[in-house]
Amino acid sequence: MTKKEFKEAMLRGHGRCVMAVRQEPKKYRDMVLWACGSDIAYDAQSEGTRSWYVYTMANSYPDKETFIAAAAKALKKYRSNRGWDLLHLSEVLSFFALDGYESAGQALEEKYQEILAGMLARKRRPKGVFSELEDLEQLGLVLTVDRKSFLRIAGDFGRLYREKAYMCDGDFAWFFASKGDQYRRSMEAAARKDGNIACFLRREQASIDAREAAWQQRKADPTRKLTGIALSRWLAKQADKETVERYAQAYRKEVEPLKRAKALAAFSCCPYPDDPWPIIEDAQSDCEELQNAAWRALENIRHPAVRAFALNNAENELHTPENYALLVTNYAAEDGPLLEALLREWIEKKDWDSLHGAGMDIYRAFAKGSGIPHPKHLLPLLYEYNPCSFCRESAMVYMSRHRMLTKEILEECLFDSNDDIRRYAAKRLNK
Repeated sequence: MTKKEFKEAMLRGHGRCVMAVRQEPKKYRDMVLWACGSDIAYDAQSEGTRSWYVYTMANSYPDKETFIAAAAKALKKYRSNRGWDLLHLSEVLSFFALDGYESAGQALEEKYQEILAGMLARKRRPKGVFSELEDLEQLGLVLTVDRKSFLRIAGDFGRLYREKAYMCDGDFAWFFASKGDQYRRSMEAAARKDGNIACFLRREQASIDAREAAWQQRKADPTRKLTGIALSRWLAKQADKETVERYAQAYRKEVEPLKRAKALAAFSCCPYPDDPWPIIEDAQSDCEELQNAAWRALENIRHPAVRAFALNNAENELHTPENYALLVTNYAAEDGPLLEALLREWIEKKDWDSLHGAGMDIYRAFAKGSGIPHPKHLLPLLYEYNPCSFCRESAMVYMSRHRMLTKEILEECLFDSNDDIRRYAAKRLNK
């Protein structure tokens, strides 16, 4: 691989990068060093960070302290930003810390103490998102490696609850849910002697109790009115034909664009039961809300009129993810070259967001009961170029079902950034 090819593959999380580093470590050193201090995930919320992946490549070098220093330097400069940088950096350093490198653990502890001190000095909760709180919780998670470290951090969080009026029940719900059960007995025993731990336990449990009570109340209320996506999912899964038709009639009767858009939202997930021409017309409305609702509804409709509409759009250079979704839903074998050409156009432009969205639509065709023929010839392109490793997992599974996986692909998947892909490949290769 050239350095450019390596970087592009690394940004997609392909396992071939780990293999390449092990074969030619000197050639790719600078890029691995850069990745240690940079969040390289496309969508960490879905696929997680690529910390293990980057750590594994860095671990191929004898001077590991150099790579630790790169991550530590980036962590020291980090300021709360509601992004995923801290998660990546803290996880990379935590892997090295577990290997016994004190400098990695020290960098994590210093950032934890810095954010904790800042929160203790804060007088009020900022409006909207409290990103420092999330950062402190994340660092608490990676620093919790045993009973002693858990109780120390639970005590710190309890101190915040006791001393700062801006704290709310359940502010550390992620930490509590992740570690609380594991150390429950130790926490309850310590709470009898330590007021901070007792406060932490009480405030987190109060949040759990409140959520459970709210959930039970919602379940017990048969008059609770569903709207939007929740309503549409209910119509798709549970409603009878008569009920679905009633919502279709309600949509057709509306004249005012905003009210019409709201009524059409009932079909954002549920296929519209009647002639789609009203929706096709609304997809060309001057009202943006109505236009968006119509495009979303058309994604669920496999009908000759919708196919003709989508093909005409494509011929007139409307190469958008929204129109691509319609082409996939109404896919026929003769459309294969067009769908592939559009994917390659986005690849050439490096329009990864459009490619990512198109990939999700293509995977929808493989879902059980979709009624859409399988565009399997597109799967290798998505495996290779989709920037999201979570979506690459879907491509790999569907390729496997169609006997398209080679031994070479499976072997590189053993080192993929996605742990589910690694496990799947190991199972297939009996490793």
